[in-house]
Amino acid sequence: MSKFGILAWPAYSTKSSNPYNFLIYSEIEKKGYKVYEFDFNLKNIVKFSFSTKYMIFHIHWPSNILTWSTALQAKRRLGMFYLFLKIIKISGKKVVWTVHNLQSHESEHPELQQRLYKMLYQHVDGFISLNRSGLEYIKESSLNKKRQKFCYIPHPHYKGYYQNDLTGAQARAKLGISEEKKVFLFLGQIRRYKNVAGLITAFKALDLPDKLLLIAGKVHDEMKEEMALENKNNGNIIIHDVFVDDAELQTYFNSADLVVNPYTNIFNSGSVFLNMSFNKPTLAPAIGAFPEIQKEIGNKYVKLYQDEMISSSALYKSMHEALEEKETLSDVDLSVFSSDQVAAETLQFYRRLLSNA
Repeated sequence: MSKFGILAWPAYSTKSSNPYNFLIYSEIEKKGYKVYEFDFNLKNIVKFSFSTKYMIFHIHWPSNILTWSTALQAKRRLGMFYLFLKIIKISGKKVVWTVHNLQSHESEHPELQQRLYKMLYQHVDGFISLNRSGLEYIKESSLNKKRQKFCYIPHPHYKGYYQNDLTGAQARAKLGISEEKKVFLFLGQIRRYKNVAGLITAFKALDLPDKLLLIAGKVHDEMKEEMALENKNNGNIIIHDVFVDDAELQTYFNSADLVVNPYTNIFNSGSVFLNMSFNKPTLAPAIGAFPEIQKEIGNKYVKLYQDEMISSSALYKSMHEALEEKETLSDVDLSVFSSDQVAAETLQFYRRLLSNA
């Protein structure tokens, strides 16, 4: 099969906030395939509706068309998107959707969200799941199973992408954290659905000498007052309300003993791959992709709790293990999650779809 173009939504535009797409599409272009950037607007719809430069339209986070808009604006966008899909499919192009989330984390228009997902499950040609268990849910949700195809392709790791030359002692010195502290880290945007409040509650109930909870990331408006209060009233909780840029990631990760992802509802998580890319163990719930990743990598790097909510006992047990295992942690082998491998599997799935055109 000859080389073909890929229209990716997005391709490289999210590099600064999440290099996931950048890593994959960079590798795809190295293999000789041209990747075009798509952003949802009228100009691009007109530009790419009848373009012959690509044969694959790859969607990642479609719910973005419904955000930051009134209900009327969102309805119009939904209609434009539907028309775009119909036009490109008539010309033989294939539509791929990597299902990062089974539902939007914070849907502004729930009814339109349902209509959008129904449209996708009806008209998408190929679905990619970042975890194996998710494939079954996606298949059950699809509305045209006989002609649609499904594939598991893992999330790539970030090892080697971010600067990582600070020692643990240097990182702690930069943050003013003493060596004897047992540091739990939450890093990322602080939003309600991420259950940072639940982590704080569990941490406050934890009976552990020299404990410290370090929270770093931009606090969204709905959490501002709550986080400010916790930061003021708890000497062993440090909250840095900042966007952590790439160069500073190593400061936070290398100061930590254990990274905590306390989600209550999650399908996939790039965070665990970021944590492991800095050779840090993760504590997470036994839901979504986490059990599969633990099976692949081992429980030194992915520690799971079974309860619906994170607890002080889970924090205690995991920190105890992390400290015992600290000296035995080797450079974790993430080769199965390399961006080169992910790109190759993605291209193989594209070819599979086009061969049935």
